[in-house]
Amino acid sequence: MAKKLDELLLEAKDLITRGKLNDADEILSPLRREHPLSQGVARLWCSLAMRTGRDADVPAYAARIYAHVQNDFHKAHWAHVLGTANFILLDLPTACTHFVCALNHLMTLAKTGKVPPQREKTEIQQAGDNVFVSGEAEKLLWMTCATLAKLGIPVFPYAGTLLGLVRNGSLLDFDKDLDIAVWMESWKTCCSMLEEIGWVRASMRIEYANYRDYVHPKLGITLDVCGLQTQGQRIVGGFSLPDRSAEYQRVSVFPQFDLIQRSTEYGQVWFPRQPEKILTAFYGDWRTPNPNWDTVISARNLQSFTLLVRCYAYHRLAQRWLLGDLAKAWCYAHQIALKDPDDVLALRSRQWMERAMMRLGKEIPIWPKNQQQRRVYTRMVADLFHEGHVNFLQAARALGTHLTVCVVSDERVLENKGKLPVMQQAERAAVVSACKYVDAVMTDTPASVTKAFMQQHGFDIYTFACASEQEKLDKYKLCETLPIQMIQELEYTHGISTSDLVARILDGAGSKRVSERNK
Repeated sequence: MAKKLDELLLEAKDLITRGKLNDADEILSPLRREHPLSQGVARLWCSLAMRTGRDADVPAYAARIYAHVQNDFHKAHWAHVLGTANFILLDLPTACTHFVCALNHLMTLAKTGKVPPQREKTEIQQAGDNVFVSGEAEKLLWMTCATLAKLGIPVFPYAGTLLGLVRNGSLLDFDKDLDIAVWMESWKTCCSMLEEIGWVRASMRIEYANYRDYVHPKLGITLDVCGLQTQGQRIVGGFSLPDRSAEYQRVSVFPQFDLIQRSTEYGQVWFPRQPEKILTAFYGDWRTPNPNWDTVISARNLQSFTLLVRCYAYHRLAQRWLLGDLAKAWCYAHQIALKDPDDVLALRSRQWMERAMMRLGKEIPIWPKNQQQRRVYTRMVADLFHEGHVNFLQAARALGTHLTVCVVSDERVLENKGKLPVMQQAERAAVVSACKYVDAVMTDTPASVTKAFMQQHGFDIYTFACASEQEKLDKYKLCETLPIQMIQELEYTHGISTSDLVARILDGAGSKRVSERNK
């Protein structure tokens, strides 16, 4: 009896998981011909193709599926596949375009009140199951470093491995790999000797000149090897693609440091004389644990936020969002905004995820976890958005670490001012959302600002600006039950207002004044 499609797909998936890629291909290639528009077949075939060096065959197939599927979740998935395939092929502009497309589909999905299915939580590993907790990984680290030191190769702990050893006195419990560094002068010899002593080189999607992965065949531990070199008064590392432009590089910069030898039970090893120099450059406040840190994107010592780094960031942001891991996705959007405060896509993604998390009753992450947060709240009409609005929002955001703006309804504007605004509430909210100083926008809140309301939403500061004494009296009356320390009045920008803009428009959109200026 012939197997059903679902059974064949499960069999192929299991074969891929077990590394039997040729056997999986024997199942999937015929299925692709028989069911060319099946998403189940396409997902597995594209995954297999990108593991077996057939990346160039993926974009055309994925584009066909993208054009066929209808809803935004599936559109986002296939846009992400297209982005990933082009990323591996090092067509970074095209990859970035597809990642942006994926994120826009995810935001469209969020606007309808939907989120991808929530990711199931995995069981916490016990100490005996986790080689980083049990000490097996650290033992392997020192054995490897000592063996290479005896061969005259000065490798030393680096990145997260160095962080754990210095901060905790042991490797980080939640780590997933070992990190070591070596001077580029010893790079080739180091890589060759790692294979000689039993490490197996792992296949990497992108082959960098100064970064390589190895896997230990018995323990399954991954070893990341990073090449560093001295340039003048600094030391540089990162990801190097020598024949590519600056936008294809990820350059990390460290101050000068040197190495000393330390004794272990496996022999002498090399270690940074002043590890704090490396850690401070890399992490900033390295003493504060931050489980959401991403080495590729978060590193404080990136020379610039290049297209290569942006592709990594967009890829991981969209991937986590598609998995329904909103908290992790939020952290990626936040990290991008820290690197590039003008990245509207990251800011808008973060806002829509915050709305989804608030609706689902999930806690919005704090970055880092123990950093004191000051969440600022304000209300505004924001009609005919102008310089005064921007000045106010910039000052409001500077009061804390997060700014939420309520864009008041058309009805409330009519009630307070006796006339409707020029722009409808949805239009005003869209403009405010696009402002880089705004983290979240609300459109339905009570007129009075009470302590209960502030506590319900986790707001610490309520702020406003007043154009007149009467407006000042009215605004203080609306928050009269708040403790005085929760209220902050800001300076009003004189010389520009919505009323002024309306008057200019009624006066002929300024054409007469412009012509007079040009005489």
